[in-house]
Amino acid sequence: MKLFLQPQDQETPMTKNAFRRRAIASLLLATLLTQTPTWAEEFPSRPLRIVVGFAPGVGMEVSTRLLAEQMGKELGQPVIVENKPGAATMIAAAQVAAAAKDGYTLLMLNNQTANNVLLYKKVPYKNSDFTPVAGGGVVSMVMAVSKTVPVTTGREFLKYAKDNDGKLFYGYWGAGGSPHLLAARLASSTGLTLQGVGYKDAGPATADLASGRIQLFFTSVTHGLSMLKAGTANIVAVGTPERLPSMPNVPTFSESGIDGMPNPWWGYGVPVGTPPAVIQKLEQAIKAAVESPRYQAMLASTGSIPMPVSSPAKFQEFIEKDQEKWAAAIRPLKLELD
Repeated sequence: MKLFLQPQDQETPMTKNAFRRRAIASLLLATLLTQTPTWAEEFPSRPLRIVVGFAPGVGMEVSTRLLAEQMGKELGQPVIVENKPGAATMIAAAQVAAAAKDGYTLLMLNNQTANNVLLYKKVPYKNSDFTPVAGGGVVSMVMAVSKTVPVTTGREFLKYAKDNDGKLFYGYWGAGGSPHLLAARLASSTGLTLQGVGYKDAGPATADLASGRIQLFFTSVTHGLSMLKAGTANIVAVGTPERLPSMPNVPTFSESGIDGMPNPWWGYGVPVGTPPAVIQKLEQAIKAAVESPRYQAMLASTGSIPMPVSSPAKFQEFIEKDQEKWAAAIRPLKLELD
């Protein structure tokens, strides 16, 4: 008896081609699956770069250069710092947001970059364009008060300011910058009325504080120490959790009854969509750099402190909670910058 193949079992040119296509697709998939871990293990195979939205010499930028040097030792590849200053860090952030999602381009994230979406009408990126990797540090700010004001502590200043409500002036340089927003937050959290005076940079503001034309401003520990040593201002409160060894007699914001004050911070992120294995390698390298004796000494010398985060997820959580504090400072100002 002659047997015949059923139509669906017959091998035709069409079924042979379909079989070949499936075989090729399976082979390609298997190749990709086996190559992906190898690619991650080989990262990095060329130099990396960290894009910074500040000019050379700014505190966070200097810290990033030291971190890049230490990172390079950990990763076995040079890590280059690329300065892209301007537009309140938006130029740098927009460039990294559009970069390849391969881990070779990092952004020095900071509170200014995160806050721009709250301050400016047009921002060329979204905060969700970046995946936070690891923190670099937190900048401790101090409250500097003119020596023409008869106070030496934060609590004394608050009492004096309430007794002279609406008569005191604070200085700031850069609308929407940390000195501006911290003074606004002080006013909103304590119910004080303080008048703001804008300056091009810290130099003229420092001179006016010394002469008594303005009564206070917020600035970095380094700047505060220089004024303290020169005898041109009193430092009445510091933003660190504990008192600073360099200013043991100066109370913290918390001790002074000043709560909810944010501090500037910096860290590092990559374009969203960067492979998790690459992010993990970058995180490990950044953590090792931050924990190095040289980096820790740099933090201590500037009054900065390590960022209290232990993973990319914790860093993201830190940014979100911190932004709530900055938003509380921004809202009363009703800023909408161009």
